[in-house]
Amino acid sequence: MAYTPADWSVLRGALGGFVICALLSALMLGATHFFADDMASEFRTHHGTFLDASRKYLSVDQDERAIAEHYPHFIDLYRRGVIGTEHRLSWVEALRAAADTLALPALSYDVDAQQPFASDFAFTTGAFDVRVSRMHLGVGLLHEGDLARLLDALARHAEGLYSVRSCDLKRSASAARPAANLAADCLLEWYTLDLRGGHIELDAAGAAR
Repeated sequence: MAYTPADWSVLRGALGGFVICALLSALMLGATHFFADDMASEFRTHHGTFLDASRKYLSVDQDERAIAEHYPHFIDLYRRGVIGTEHRLSWVEALRAAADTLALPALSYDVDAQQPFASDFAFTTGAFDVRVSRMHLGVGLLHEGDLARLLDALARHAEGLYSVRSCDLKRSASAARPAANLAADCLLEWYTLDLRGGHIELDAAGAAR
């Protein structure tokens, strides 16, 4: 089949239009892919920023909740003499007052220098150091219940936290304790928490200074 010049003219116009449309389509498709990749990259960047901000916000929120939950306990321990400097005078005053109230026949005590606490088991203390002061306690007793009442009064009135490491109770045979039926020799350990590398002090409102 032979094409006349007029036919080729029409075909050339149609082919030219087709090629132009094809090129425009290719350019638009490429631009679309480029735009989509650019938008995806921008989305990933903004999404990462959002996630990072969300994590920081949640961390701050968790810290605030932890402070709100635990800070009153911290204040209570500080005011009881467990956190911060130890209160030896309070221990002695509470001990003497309890002995007078119970009318104990004899009382002697001695407190060793404070030292780092060495535990028999592993535990985490965070930013705090645990220290211990050992008190050697000798008491003349009228009966066994006096010792329990003495230790209970010490726990309620002395500023600090202690545990009884050991206690030896026996019948008194000493002329120095004529009115005592029993003699108790005990070792108490007074515990103190303090900020590692520093020292904690709170003002009257309970804020650290």
